[in-house]
Amino acid sequence: MSRREHLERLTDRWRARHDARRPARDDRPSADPAREELASRAFPFRTVTPADYVAEHGADMTAFTYDEARYADADLDAWLLEVGRLLHEDR
Repeated sequence: MSRREHLERLTDRWRARHDARRPARDDRPSADPAREELASRAFPFRTVTPADYVAEHGADMTAFTYDEARYADADLDAWLLEVGRLLHEDR
């Protein structure tokens, strides 16, 4: 098995374990203020659709955890949930 195949296998195992522990949509804890600020600066949720963002960056995203918390900004929260859904769907 090549190093790349081994890494992909480990990544798949991590994702499966991680996904099994994900909180339900309504049970997500609130994001702390620092995480909310980081997410609002890091993601172009006001100008780029989740589908376009995933199309451009999804292949480079090994893990996405921003959809595990609830954000006070409803637009940011909805955008991150949709990005997470699309990323999980593409697997």
